[in-house]
This record gives sequence, structure tokens and C-alpha cells, in this order.
Amino acid sequence: MGQRTSALADQFEQAIAEFATTIEAVPEDKWAAAHGPEGWTVAATAQHVSGQFPQEMEYITAIAEGRPLPSYSWDDINGKNDGRAAKNSAVSKDDVLQELREGGASTATYLRSLSDDQLDRTGKLALAGGATVNTQALIEGGVLIDHVKGHLASIRATA
Repeated sequence: MGQRTSALADQFEQAIAEFATTIEAVPEDKWAAAHGPEGWTVAATAQHVSGQFPQEMEYITAIAEGRPLPSYSWDDINGKNDGRAAKNSAVSKDDVLQELREGGASTATYLRSLSDDQLDRTGKLALAGGATVNTQALIEGGVLIDHVKGHLASIRATA
């Protein structure tokens, strides 16, 4: 484990911890309320974060391992997200927190296993118009850490 991967994993774990603390503090009357730019319930938004790690890891593992990035379109992503939000609009806090902690732990373990060379590998991101990105940018940006932080801010504004 290098210093860069350790620092990224630490940043991710901190974002997950802040997210969990915020979720725990959401009053029950707000948990089922629609909110923010997502237009989903707080429950659905929280589960969107806790359940998104497998899809996010598709991108991160592909680029880190030298494979092509997934070619999902924004319509594909938005369709999946909206479908999951509808299905999880009343999910329990306990289920979200368990999924968040389990998915977060396995994701952080993977991040710590990466080499500096893997962090520097690049690929073409279809969701960004085919722009070239590296693994570290995906981890820090909207695919992982900033994704958690963005929805955290939205939930905090509601709760």
C-alpha cells in the first residue's frame, strides 16, 4: 500500500463515516420525505449511495486493471438510479447503514491494494464525452468520494 492509496482510502472512509453519522441523525419524519435535487426520499438517496459501490467499482476496477471503462450512457445511469430510488423509497436506516458499512469496507480495502501505477492508469470515460481520466480522478471525483459527499450535502440540507 502506497501513501497515495492510503490517503484516498482514508478520504473515502471519512466520507462514509460522515454519511453514516448524518443518516443516523435523520429524524423519522424526514427519512420518508422527498427532498433535494434528486427528487427522491431521503431513504432512497441514502440507499443510492450505500448500494452504488458495485457500479462505481466497475469503473474503478476497469481502469485500474487496464480494461476499457463501461460504456453506459447518462440515460442508462439515470434509468438505473430512478428504478432503484422507486424500489428503495422506504428502505430502513438499519439496512442502509449495514450496506454502507459493508460496501464501504470492501471498497476501502480495494483502494488500499492499488499501486501508484494503477492510480495513474488512464481510460476514456463515455459519461464525460470520452475524456481521458485516470483511476485517481475517478476515485476522488463524482464516481466515488465526491459522489458520497454530494449526496451527503443534499441530505444535510433536508434533515
